[in-house]
Amino acid sequence: MSMLPAVSPFVPGRGGLPPYLAGRDNEQHALKRLLAYLEHGKGAPRDVIVVGPRGNGKTVLLRWFQREIEADETKIDTVWLTPSDIRSLDGLATELVPPRRYASLRPESLSFSVGIGRLGWELGDRPASLTRLLAARCRQRALVVLLDEAHDLDKDVANVLLNASQSVAADAPILLVLAGTPGLQAHLNTISATFWNRARQIGVGRLDAEATSAALIRPLAAQSPAIAFEDAALAEVVAESQGYPYFVQLWGDALWQAANDSAETRVGDALVTAARRSFDRERTDYYEDRRYELDQRGLAGVSVSVAAAFRESATLTGRALKSAIAAALPGGSNADTLQFQEKLASVGYVWRSPGAGNLWEPGIPSLMSYIEATERHGGATP
Repeated sequence: MSMLPAVSPFVPGRGGLPPYLAGRDNEQHALKRLLAYLEHGKGAPRDVIVVGPRGNGKTVLLRWFQREIEADETKIDTVWLTPSDIRSLDGLATELVPPRRYASLRPESLSFSVGIGRLGWELGDRPASLTRLLAARCRQRALVVLLDEAHDLDKDVANVLLNASQSVAADAPILLVLAGTPGLQAHLNTISATFWNRARQIGVGRLDAEATSAALIRPLAAQSPAIAFEDAALAEVVAESQGYPYFVQLWGDALWQAANDSAETRVGDALVTAARRSFDRERTDYYEDRRYELDQRGLAGVSVSVAAAFRESATLTGRALKSAIAAALPGGSNADTLQFQEKLASVGYVWRSPGAGNLWEPGIPSLMSYIEATERHGGATP
């Protein structure tokens, strides 16, 4: 009988929970504090907006929160949504209040007019009916709504959802958590729900060196036999990952594979060299995808100018960032500059974390270095 091959504990890619979720204590605590209201039968006093560049672990944080709720055996339900799930008012109602599960909330039992069709609830384009239906559902069981990729949410649906959450929370236990790229805030500003900026805003950025180290050390130490780092090798890997969670998982996976292939139990220079071939290949592919995206969105020239500005400083004020953008837009207006700033933020090339004031930082500093180097080589991979 053949044995199954060993499987890496690291999970680069699809937003799956890593073997050890490091460096998110403050974010986890903030979510648990709001969950406590539901545990006491009350609606959360405000929604949650989770923002950060892609690859930083927003989806991971939501998955962790979902598992925490479901493992606690409390009377709290979770509903996981993405924009593709909810393209209409009826679709939103059906996802939040599945008619088959909430059979008691049939039209004849409600004091307001709704219908049930072949595909689910039919509210007749009446947002108020969603609010009443959702409130009736939450009085039966508390609900946490987790909406990922919220920056792509239809504006009309977003307006209905935010207003319904605010109304329902006044008398029934509900918590709405929206997660998206830094473009989410600009997107929410376009809908008629101006109260959104009173939500608890959580920024999910890069990890510090201590958290990066823990994210690498603990999963490898848990292997059988345990795999340990030499100090110099760990420092090298931590520095090259730049605290970017996707790169941390890529490094961990490459190191685990190299150790597995060589039967080594110490991560030293030789193992790092062997793992780097895999890591560099995947990182370059990722950089090229991002560079192509910037080019397709007409952001190539601006991205180079911004990269040069960040070479001189780890952060930029809003004014300095706009100056760097304007330098690549001869004759451009202030409106043009702001539009390009929003575009750069929407793809996570730059971002401003909640609580950071008017300071902007790179999504991935080494991506900016790659963009600059590629430009110097006439568009060829450096």
